[in-house]
Amino acid sequence: MKKKSRCFILAFIMVSVVLLSSQFLVLSVPSAVAAAPTDSSIRTAPIGSTGVPSAGHNFTFVSNFEDMKLDGWTVVSGSTPTVVTSPNYSGEPVLNSSANSGSQVDYATKGFKLGQSAISFEVAMNAGSGTKGYFGIGSSDSTFVAVVGVVDGKVYAGASLSSLKEIEAVPKNTAYPKGWVYIIADIVLTSGKWTMQVYIDQTYTVNANINVPNAGKYTGALIETDSGTIYYTDIIVSTYQMAINISGYNNMEGYGQGSDLYVRLLPAYNNLTAVMTLTKWSVPQSGILSFQINAMNFTGTTQNTCVGFFQLGMSLDQSGQISPWYVPGVDCEAQGFVNQVSTPPGTQLVLSILFKPSSHEITFIENDITISKKYEVSIPYNGGAFYAAYTQMEFQPCCNSYKINDYKLTGSIFGLEITTTGGKTMQLPASYMTPFELDTPTSWLLEYYQGTPAGYNESSI
Repeated sequence: MKKKSRCFILAFIMVSVVLLSSQFLVLSVPSAVAAAPTDSSIRTAPIGSTGVPSAGHNFTFVSNFEDMKLDGWTVVSGSTPTVVTSPNYSGEPVLNSSANSGSQVDYATKGFKLGQSAISFEVAMNAGSGTKGYFGIGSSDSTFVAVVGVVDGKVYAGASLSSLKEIEAVPKNTAYPKGWVYIIADIVLTSGKWTMQVYIDQTYTVNANINVPNAGKYTGALIETDSGTIYYTDIIVSTYQMAINISGYNNMEGYGQGSDLYVRLLPAYNNLTAVMTLTKWSVPQSGILSFQINAMNFTGTTQNTCVGFFQLGMSLDQSGQISPWYVPGVDCEAQGFVNQVSTPPGTQLVLSILFKPSSHEITFIENDITISKKYEVSIPYNGGAFYAAYTQMEFQPCCNSYKINDYKLTGSIFGLEITTTGGKTMQLPASYMTPFELDTPTSWLLEYYQGTPAGYNESSI
C-alpha cells in the first residue's frame, strides 16, 4: 500500500522503480540488460542476527508465464495446457486452456499459506464468444470457494460455480489489450463473514460485492475452462490487498509492496535508483499526474506510517514542464526541489535515493541527463537500511478539474536495481513485487522494465 500525501501545491502522483547507484557525484544510466538475480537471492530476512522479522504468514503466488513454463500448475482433468506467445498480452506469454477433450482444470498451491483472514487475487482472461472459463481459489483441486469468470462475453462472480452472479458484459475500449478482461477480487473476513469485492478492468470502483462463506477454507488456486479455448495470464494470489480505494486519490497502476502489507523483505539495502524516459506527455492541469520511486526503512515497511517512507518523483506539467519533488520520511508532504522546469520530449531521468551510513544522511538525486540538470538535496537520517521498494503512476482526482483520459503519457521505466548494505548490486525479479492496479486510461502508454531488455505495457500487469 502506498502512502497518501496531502493534496497540496503539487498534489502529487507517483510511480516507482529501483536501480543501482554507486557514487552519486556522477550518475550514469544503468544497463537494462544485466542479469536478474534468482528467486533464492531475494528472500525474507530471518529472525535473529539482523533483528528483522520474517513476513510471517503473508504470501504471494505469481504466475505470468514469462519463463514459458506452467509456474507450478498441475493438471487435474483434461489435457496439459500450453504456454503460447500468440495470442499474447501486450507481448507477454499466456496460458492456453482448452476444453476440447472435456473441462480443463488446473490447480496450484505453491507458496500458499492457509488460514489467513484476507486474500486477494487477479487474473487477465481472453475469452471469445461461446466460451466458459473461471479463475479463483478453491478448497480442493476441484471445488471453488471464491471464483470469477467469463461466460459468453459476460463477467460472472460467486462463491462457487453453482452460485455465479452475472456482473456485466466484458468492457470494451479499455486500457487492456483487445479481447482481454482484467479482474481483481479482494476477499476479507469481517465480523465473521467473508466478502469478496470484484473489480473489472477500470478498477477505481467496486463492480460487485459477493458473499463467499467458505473462502477461509482455501488451499490453492484453480483454473477451469468448460467450453472453448481461453487464455489466462497475470495471475496473482496474495495476502496483499491489490485493489484499494481511497477517497480523492487514485493510486493507478503500480508494481511493488508497500507498507504493512509487505509479503517479504528485500535484503537490507542503502541505495535505490530508477531510470525513466518521458517520450511525450500532455496534461490539461499541472500537478495531477506524476511518478515516483519509494524506499522504506524497517518502520516504513512494516507499519502504515509516513515515518521511514521516502519518495522521489516528479509531476508531469503543462507545456513540456515537470516539477521534481521528494518526501523526507517524517511525513507525507512533498518538498519541491524547484518550481516547474522545462525538459524536452524524450528526456531521460535518473532517480536515486541514497543512504550514507558514514555521514548519517539520505541524499535525493533527480538527474535529467538529457539537459544536464541535476536536482539534489541531503537530509539528516539515523533510521537504518531500507527493506522495501516500489513504483507507481498516480492520478490525483481531489484537485483535478478534467477527465482522466485528458491526461496523456508515453514513456518507459527500466533498470530496477538496488545496492545492498554489503555492496552487492542486484536487479529485482518480478517475483519479488506484487502488481496492483486501479483505473488505467487508454491515453497512457508506459513501458515497464522487468528483467529483460524489452519492456511491456505497465497497464497490463
